[in-house]
Amino acid sequence: MSHGFPEPPGPGEYGHHPGFVPGGPGPIGPEATGGYHPGYYRPAPPPGPHYHQPVAPEEPPKSYVVHNILGIIGCLSVLGIIGLIFGLQVSSKWRMGDYVGAHSNARTAKILGIISLIGFVPAVLYVLFILFGILFAIFG
Repeated sequence: MSHGFPEPPGPGEYGHHPGFVPGGPGPIGPEATGGYHPGYYRPAPPPGPHYHQPVAPEEPPKSYVVHNILGIIGCLSVLGIIGLIFGLQVSSKWRMGDYVGAHSNARTAKILGIISLIGFVPAVLYVLFILFGILFAIFG
């Protein structure tokens, strides 16, 4: 009979929290659970830029691998290799759901790719100078 008050919960209705099994073993020590007991309230982590991941856009960012490969061929090959490593990590981080890391690696690969392409231009000019010198010597 209800007098306007809710009925008390029946057996097994208490303690319905994530990680809590009614009738199961009691809470495990904090060492085994990362600092909280299953079945008890665990507060949300504090807000901050490292806790929030953006929603995945349709496609991953550009990896700038070609820019860095051309930079490896040019004069600044060390920067091209470093940029290539960052560029190759973009797709794997994207697949793992680390969208911030993928965008960060894409930005780093872009910067290193542009810098290493600046070294690619003198290398191309040098090769063209040698080729035109050889052609001029043969047909000149």
